[in-house]
Parts: sequence; structure tokens; C-alpha cells
Amino acid sequence: MGKETIVMLCEEGVLRDLRRHGWAAEDKWDGTRVKIDKKDGKVTLINRHGIDYTRRLPEFVEAAKAIKGDFTIDTEAVYINPATGEIEFTPCQRRCATQDFAAILWKQRQFPLIAKPFDIMERDGEDLTRRRYLDRKEILAELLKGAPSTFQYTPHTFELEQKWDEVKKRGDEGLILKDINSAYEYERSYRWMKLKNWKPPEVCDVVGFTPGKNARSSFFGSLVLVDPLTRQFRGCAGTGFNDWELRQIKDLITDAKKVAKPFDIGEPYTALDLKLRVEVTYYKHTVNGVMRFPVFLKIVS
Repeated sequence: MGKETIVMLCEEGVLRDLRRHGWAAEDKWDGTRVKIDKKDGKVTLINRHGIDYTRRLPEFVEAAKAIKGDFTIDTEAVYINPATGEIEFTPCQRRCATQDFAAILWKQRQFPLIAKPFDIMERDGEDLTRRRYLDRKEILAELLKGAPSTFQYTPHTFELEQKWDEVKKRGDEGLILKDINSAYEYERSYRWMKLKNWKPPEVCDVVGFTPGKNARSSFFGSLVLVDPLTRQFRGCAGTGFNDWELRQIKDLITDAKKVAKPFDIGEPYTALDLKLRVEVTYYKHTVNGVMRFPVFLKIVS
């Protein structure tokens, strides 16, 4: 169809963007992006990479069928832990990765997901993508009036700095900042920006590396990290390196002795006996203490 992406994507924002005028802020949900399309009563769910999730998320299909009319909406699928009220990424990831029908039904009962709609691209055959953001939010809110509780509308605010303070206090993932006059573009755009709530830097030991791909094929993909005291797996840092750091770390891991893997990380990696300690940051961790999206900052020793 000539579209570069299935949905509109954000660019990275910085703290000074909180002082922008004519912008709104929404919560950045820690889940999985899902586009929900309903045409003549038939519902289709597609993730941001074009993978069909219709069979995997039956509660979304049933909820969409209960809403009157046709529509295409942009949402984030999230899991909210009923015991804590907090959003957890891992259960959502498990739900969206499950393809076996029996397992889908079992995990649906175990980890029911909530849809957090935040934009609308079409309603009853009318293309809304050229309408401004605020108009689309109004149309979306109207569409979701009386919708099943599985669908929870994502509100917005014009108090960007106040909203950021709330995110910091709660330890939430971050904010999405949006130009109030922006159209819905099927590409990455600076009219939407994500601002992540990065955690304070931590020091980790490097115990291995994953293979590099494409431009990084001659270096490494990511560094396998553990807590210096507990030796617990903390995640894999694959971003944040400059060219000099890539070469420096490559020399260190090339000279290091290969050892047996101390644990499984769900992907291939080479374990090393390596005296390398690094500082990283991240913006959330799983219930198992694994950092989500750790970013390399510097070599400590």
C-alpha cells in the first residue's frame, strides 16, 4: 500500500521538549503495540511489524465486536497485575508470543490483557489520518463511550512538565509527546516524541556477548551483564557505544577466555572469563530483575 510502517512511530525526545507549546502528553504504556481494524463486523489485530495477532488476543476481538460501527484504532496491549495495580511487560510478551490455541486460552485466563487505545485512523469508512490530533482524540473518546472494560481510553494533558513529575514519582515508563495539530503519519515522525524515564546508572560485570549483525557483524551484538555481587543475569546492553568503545571492547572480548555458559538468556551468546565492568542505564526491569533496554554508558574497569 506504499506505507513505510503499519503504525505511526515516535522519535526520541529530550527533557526540554516538555516546555513545548501546542503539544500534549500521554502515558507511555509498557506493552505491545496493536492496530485494531473492524470492517463489516470482522475484526483483525496486527502488531507494529505486521504480524497477525487476531487469534492470539481473543478478548480484544470480542470487545471490538461489541463497539458499534467500523473503525481502525491504534492501541497498546498491556497486562495490569491485579495484586499491585502495576503494568508488567513479561506477561504481555508471553500472551502475544503464544500461538498454540490451547495455550492461548490458558494464558488468557492467567494473564488477561487490557487495550489502551490512544488514536483512531478511520471510522465508518472515513479516513481520519489527515485530521489533527485533538480532533482524532475527540472522535476516539466518543467511539469508546460504553465500550467493554477491556478497552480503556488513553487521556491526554497539556500540562507536560506536571505530567512528567507524576511519571517520575510513580516510576512509570515515560511519556509520549504529541503536536496537537499533527496528522497520523504512517512513518516515524518528529511530531510525536517519546520521553523515557531512565533509571539511575548501575554498574554490571560483563560475562559474555551476543553475535553482531549487519554493520556490527565484525564486533558484537550486545554485552551479557550480571550483578557484581549476586551474579544474577541483569540483561543485555546493545546500544550506547561509540566507534572507539566498540573497538576497545571487541579487543577485550577477543583476548578473553571462553567458558561454559552460566545461564540461558533465550538467545545465542558466548560466555567469557572477562574482567570488564560497565555502567548502564535502563528504564524498567522485569519481575525477575532483568533490565529492560539497558544502554551502555561507559567502561568502569
